[in-house]
Amino acid sequence: MIFNAGQRKTYKEGEKRIYFEKVPYTEVERVPVPALEIHEKFKDKNYIVTSDVNEYIPGVTAEMVDWWWANMEKGYHLWAPGEHYGFDWIVPPCEVGYEGSVEASYEFDPCNPIPITRLNMSAYPFTDCYEHCWLSTFELEDGDMILVHMYQDEKDGIFWRSVVFLEKEVYEKNGTPFENIPEFPDHMKYESGRLNAFLPQLYELWKGHPDPWENVQYDLTTEQNPDGTWKHIYPNLAPTL
Repeated sequence: MIFNAGQRKTYKEGEKRIYFEKVPYTEVERVPVPALEIHEKFKDKNYIVTSDVNEYIPGVTAEMVDWWWANMEKGYHLWAPGEHYGFDWIVPPCEVGYEGSVEASYEFDPCNPIPITRLNMSAYPFTDCYEHCWLSTFELEDGDMILVHMYQDEKDGIFWRSVVFLEKEVYEKNGTPFENIPEFPDHMKYESGRLNAFLPQLYELWKGHPDPWENVQYDLTTEQNPDGTWKHIYPNLAPTL
């Protein structure tokens, strides 16, 4: 069984790519926040933050977003129509849990996916974090780039912060894979503005579904360690009988 809810890419290599327009969405409010500081433990990495987007998204909860990371095959196209072309699990959460699960996101490109691997919070390098955090990496030619989505409940919505960073040496060799993608500058705004257009309904539709392999549950609540680094409180393991 392939856990993709039918959301595989619909194009084959060499076929003419068809471009679709974005659907209407409401741009969410940007929130001013202090810059993130690198923890002393990670100073030798010389991390460069290439993107740090901070927003308030109404109508969703942290619990919904935790669930979403384990069940993205159910609505990946809905998240950003016209820019999300397909989705597969390479290593599905129902087999390994959160850490080490790998998605193949056909984002911007309908033929070549971006493999994204979910990481343990031991790789999180900043001194501050929101109450929930999803941490992932994808490979570049000379190293890795790390993507963080962190969020926490606020009145009638969530504070949402998306951060992209990589080592300075890797950045100097590669730049970022998004620099030559015309759609990218507005893509994060599009995803944020679309999140409350589909996620609450999708979450309610699956609430109470009894099969833990089809309806995987995460709780990505964070906690600060005594040394100032961060961890997930819960292990978020694969379902068991």
